Amino acid sequence: MLKNIISLILFLPLMNACSSPNYTRTGSEPYSAPVINKTTVNNNTVHYEDTSQPKLITTAALDRAHQPAAKKHNSIPASRQAVVDLLSRSKQALNNNQYVDAENYLKRALRIEPGNARLWHNMAVVNFYQENYQQAIQQALKSTNLTINNRQLIANNKKVIKQSYIELGEPDKAQQY
Repeated sequence: MLKNIISLILFLPLMNACSSPNYTRTGSEPYSAPVINKTTVNNNTVHYEDTSQPKLITTAALDRAHQPAAKKHNSIPASRQAVVDLLSRSKQALNNNQYVDAENYLKRALRIEPGNARLWHNMAVVNFYQENYQQAIQQALKSTNLTINNRQLIANNKKVIKQSYIELGEPDKAQQY
């Protein structure tokens, strides 16, 4: 039984190669040897191509043809660019004392990148300016939890938390930060 399975495994690829569609011919056509072109790719690989037969178009070839061009290594993804633009608008609105607009821009950016610690810090600052001190504390804590080894951002979050506790009239909690 095992011999039959092994011989079947060895025999099937041979049968498949013999029945390749590139070298089949009908009875009415005279046989002509395939025309093989030799090309060198990357100065290392030799590629042989049969130019006498029409090329088969597979769905894989069609799929490759309709895929978007490869991204450049130095380009910024569209979602990241949108976050950068929203953050810029938010900072501009904050500088113009338009706190509601700044908050709305940051909310939109956070929908795109909810795990961005800098966005949460900026949201905490906006809420501090709007005198929403409890929210500012919560957002600064969230920013700190999302931060990975960014000491400056952690220090800035602590300042927001400390100042928020002072504004809330809780100097004991402010001393912890």
